[in-house]
Amino acid sequence: MSASPKSNFGWSIICVGIFLISPLKATAAKEPLMRVLIGHENKARFRADGLKFIWVKGISPNKKRIKSIDIVYSNSKVKYAINNNLNSWNELPKNFNLIIKNNDKRGIWFKNRRYAGELRVSLNEQKLQTINYLKLEKYLTSVVGSEMPKEFPLAALQAQAIASRTYALKLLGKDKLFDIHSTQASQVYLGLEAETEKINRAVRSTSSLALFYENKLIEAVFHSSSGGRTENSGQVWKYQLPYLRSVVDYDQNSDKYRWSKKITSAELDQIFSGLGGLNGMQIIKKSKSDRVLEISLHGPNGSKTISGKTLREKLGLLSTKFDFDMKFNKYNQANQLNFANKIVNDMATKTLPLMPTSYFLLVKGYGAGHGVGMSQWGAKTMAERGASFSKILKHYYTGVQIKTY
Repeated sequence: MSASPKSNFGWSIICVGIFLISPLKATAAKEPLMRVLIGHENKARFRADGLKFIWVKGISPNKKRIKSIDIVYSNSKVKYAINNNLNSWNELPKNFNLIIKNNDKRGIWFKNRRYAGELRVSLNEQKLQTINYLKLEKYLTSVVGSEMPKEFPLAALQAQAIASRTYALKLLGKDKLFDIHSTQASQVYLGLEAETEKINRAVRSTSSLALFYENKLIEAVFHSSSGGRTENSGQVWKYQLPYLRSVVDYDQNSDKYRWSKKITSAELDQIFSGLGGLNGMQIIKKSKSDRVLEISLHGPNGSKTISGKTLREKLGLLSTKFDFDMKFNKYNQANQLNFANKIVNDMATKTLPLMPTSYFLLVKGYGAGHGVGMSQWGAKTMAERGASFSKILKHYYTGVQIKTY
């Protein structure tokens, strides 16, 4: 998701007993099949694990048992080679649809990862599109481990499983070709490599549970760390949803709770080349949770106002919860001009010269991600303090119910 945050730090673990969730469990509806977009490029390679085989349907009248298949789209043609015989290529029709599967629990290799279920390959928008078809719960055992560190307490992993299940269910059938991306555009899905026994337990123990508001599935967005307080959805996106309201966060132990980034004068000149460089900038509007909503930029070629979200993207910042300052590079004493911090804060920038190369912009911020919904590091802290997954979810999603879908 727009924030799909993961850290590889080790942590002390406080596990919440399974008995805490038994009153919530019930029989779910028929388990849906997820269609996950995992590839969209000019070439693709699929292979079996070790001495096993994969079955490919679509390259011959019958299913073909092989070890590997390479597919390339070039010069308006799609060609394939099997079993590493790259001296012998065959052409596929443009309306081809390959189905690749096997019976190996180790899955099918694609782009240095292994995937369960079956893979389907077709040509879409002049690219080879690979979609992974697999059942929802199997999909979640990868997503939870891809989105949250496996060392986090069980209750936090259970909360992530329910949020991710809700997020996936909400997207089912919205697109004709696939349901969900495998990247931060939706929620991160890294195949079988992300699974662990603890994560499998978190998914199994919450099987069929999802988040509802007034009997409708919610937009169960989440992020890494809010920097002390989550954000109202209406400050980030078009609509303010009743269950996505700003609440206090417990993410102070996040490795991204405080951060800073240095951006040189040359880098700023390149980033803001349309303004002819950068003379100054000023924050115009912030949200109640201290996130930048609007910022004014000034350069030799004029001025413009952009959103905090746009500036975050341009500068590669972790969040929109930041302030900035202009600093002199102590290691470059050759050009000590009287360039005080007012270059950033003074609106009368038209009289100021370009920022000299001996200065840099220092951005200091808090948190990582959009800040809306569940904070993963906050969930970790709540779990360590003994909170159940139910308490965690109801803290970050106001007024929701947790029940079977």
